[in-house]
Amino acid sequence: MKRSFALALLASVLLASVTRAQVPQVMHYQGRILVGNNNFNGSGHFKFALVDAIGTTLWNNDGTGIGQVNNAPVADVTINCDKGLYSVMLGETPAMIAIPISVFNNSDVRLRVWFSDNQNGFQQFVPDQRIASVGYAMMAAAVPDGAVTAAKLADGSITTIKIADATITTAKIANDAVTSTQLANDIDLGSISQNGRLDVFRTTANTPAITLDGINNTISVFGDDSSELGRLWGISYGELSLRDSSGHEIAARLTANNNGGGRMFLYNSNGLTRALVSGENAGGVITLYQADGSGSGAVLDGNNGQGAGQLTLNQGDGQTGAVIYGDDGQGSGAISLRKTNGDVGARIYGGPNNGSLLLYNNAGHLHTGIYSWENEEGVVSVRNRFGNETIYLWGRNSQDTAGGQIGLKKNDGSQTITLNADHNGEGRITTQVLQITGGSDLSEQFDVNAIHEALKPGMVVSIDSENPGQLRMASAAYDRTVAGVVSGAGGVKPGMLMGQAGSVANGKHPVALTGRVYCHVDATHGAIRPGDLLTTSETPGHAMKVTDHDRAQGAIIGKAMTSLESGRGLVLVLVSLQ
Repeated sequence: MKRSFALALLASVLLASVTRAQVPQVMHYQGRILVGNNNFNGSGHFKFALVDAIGTTLWNNDGTGIGQVNNAPVADVTINCDKGLYSVMLGETPAMIAIPISVFNNSDVRLRVWFSDNQNGFQQFVPDQRIASVGYAMMAAAVPDGAVTAAKLADGSITTIKIADATITTAKIANDAVTSTQLANDIDLGSISQNGRLDVFRTTANTPAITLDGINNTISVFGDDSSELGRLWGISYGELSLRDSSGHEIAARLTANNNGGGRMFLYNSNGLTRALVSGENAGGVITLYQADGSGSGAVLDGNNGQGAGQLTLNQGDGQTGAVIYGDDGQGSGAISLRKTNGDVGARIYGGPNNGSLLLYNNAGHLHTGIYSWENEEGVVSVRNRFGNETIYLWGRNSQDTAGGQIGLKKNDGSQTITLNADHNGEGRITTQVLQITGGSDLSEQFDVNAIHEALKPGMVVSIDSENPGQLRMASAAYDRTVAGVVSGAGGVKPGMLMGQAGSVANGKHPVALTGRVYCHVDATHGAIRPGDLLTTSETPGHAMKVTDHDRAQGAIIGKAMTSLESGRGLVLVLVSLQ
């Protein structure tokens, strides 16, 4: 598609303010469209933009992509073309957005046009057409600062008749332009016998916006609806109040508090106090109130009576929930946490020499205490409901070896169980009765040499005469070197496991020396029934029923507690070496 156009541009721009000449923010533009060397007739689709010399978008018909380089607007404008000719008002609303006056702050502004005949896509006309001086007439609507100087004005040409009401504001008066030379030494409103009042107009309700009132010692600021929104008051002491825009309720109040210290009140939309900052003579206080205004939710006090700060947090019913002390009277910080009834539930102390955490039960008795003694050990003390210590944990034991110690006491204070991590270099448990619930036999750790087959739990083992301190799998009948049964078969584990690491009295396998344990038994030498004595057999690792009591002396493993009629299997045995 081939396009050509002729550019004819007539434009004028002026601000819409009543104090300035009226200049529309539109520009007239007309051109010609050729499609295939033929004049285009019908509805054409156009996009327009004003760009600078490098293609940065300053304005376009739909306002998208302003400030971007080589950016086309998204929306297009439909214009009827007659014999190739068309005419448009650039910036005319609502089809387009108005052309800002600021566009012509740029010294080089160019018009860029895109066209589509609805058969082919949009194509950009080249080159961009530079805007001549007519477009810059829009700047007449905004006289640059400093353009009108005293040299441009004739003496006496500006009189009160020529100055519209409210047109000269502080922004239009140069610094130091109005000095004491232009004003009387004193400006008085009223007199000793006449109250002075100054009203500064105006709001949209045609009422004063600011009022200085001598009779009430006030400066009042009013909203557009004439409602008082702020007041500076000084009848007997200073006060400043601020109101909100909805309902005009007092939202904040600052008062000198009649020589009792300054105070600042903050209110919600219902007029309830939400916060109070008070500069009391004894110390500053900040009070934050709960949602319904029934009581304080938190109080931050600069002086708690100890010359230190204190933070009090209250529960929903007003009861104290927590207190944080800068000085609890002991020369250290503290935190007190309360229960729903207000009683102390927990305390944390920095302590003059040691920190501590104390927990209390419902009866008010100390329940648990955690202490950190200066240069010494940490201590945890747990008490019963009567306040008597029943459990303690020391970081340093009673032997003073710097090892830990745990003690369990009865209600009368007598200690029944002691766990000492370092008693003469060894750990020790002291108690009257030791009950084990995790296993049923007493075992020692041995290294076992299995020659005939793999060693399994429940197999019978004997003393290995060639390896001191070690055992071997039993493989002879009526073996008087029998030592016990490997523990762990049938789901029954050792109850107590002994050994000494790093010595000959240690090994990999637990061997039951007494107690109940499942044992591999060979019943081919006789059916096994509860109460039968068992000894070693020629089947490796298996026991059998004693049938020759003379040979069984010194070779008895123990007594059967379950039956096995024939073959091989596991039998529960009460180990008792004889």
